[in-house]
Formats: sequence, C-alpha cells, structure tokens
Amino acid sequence: MRAKPPACQTLSFSIRQARGDEINSCAALYERVGNATFTWRLKNWFKAADFLRFAKEESVFVAEANAQILGILSLYRPESFVHCLYVDLPAQGLGVGNALIEHAAKEARGPLSLKVDEPNKRAMAFYEARGFKRRESGEDHGIKWALLKRA
Repeated sequence: MRAKPPACQTLSFSIRQARGDEINSCAALYERVGNATFTWRLKNWFKAADFLRFAKEESVFVAEANAQILGILSLYRPESFVHCLYVDLPAQGLGVGNALIEHAAKEARGPLSLKVDEPNKRAMAFYEARGFKRRESGEDHGIKWALLKRA
C-alpha cells in the first residue's frame, strides 16, 4: 500500500530569534523529536536539560506559524556551528529545516558547519542537497559521525 501524500505540501511560517520565555518549549521540542527520530541512540538519549545548557551559549532560532513553534536551530556563533536543527514531526518535509538553515547562514560569521550521526541518512541527504560537504569523521558513544561544512 502506497503512503498518501501530505494534504498540504507548503506552509507559511516565519523565522526569528527565540524569546527567553520560549526556550523551555524549544527544549521540549528537541527532546521529543530527538527521541522519536534518533532510533539508533539509547532510549531517552535526548534531554531537555541538555538543550537548556546549550542555549545559554548559542543563538536559538525558531520557525513559527500560528503562534506554534514548528522547528528550532541553535547556532554557536564563534564557530558558525549548527549545534541543533530539529523540526517537529508534523512539519517535516514542508521547508522548515531549509528555511532555518538559510536563516542561520545569514546570521553566521562564516560558512556553516555541523555534525551528523552516520545512521541519520535522511539528515545526511538533506545537508548534502544544501551544499554541505564531509570534512571529518569520528565516533562518539559508539556512534559514527561526520562533520559537514558548507562553502
């Protein structure tokens, strides 16, 4: 049986810096999407508390529609490093991740870089389609990763 296409393949949303009162919602999205998506990681690997710790040193941007946060991106500005990019499950495939990456590229001081778990084939294809190239690889907690950079 073939899957039905989504009822709506476009979405109107805006990208902006997260407000202080939204950081907890961003952390909850990070935990929810990370744990649902990264099935190769230990159960409940992603913790909202980790995101709250990252957010203290990073710029957090949100994609928002109808007062709802659809996606988040955290950028460590000194290195133009995208630490986190998570799009809520119902909003995936509608351009939210791409818009967040393009916004971060405008905010960054240089070419964006990021790390991707090797098992995350969907993310790897997403970033490669946006001009990111593999620069390094390594392993963390038994998971192979690739460092990608966009020229």
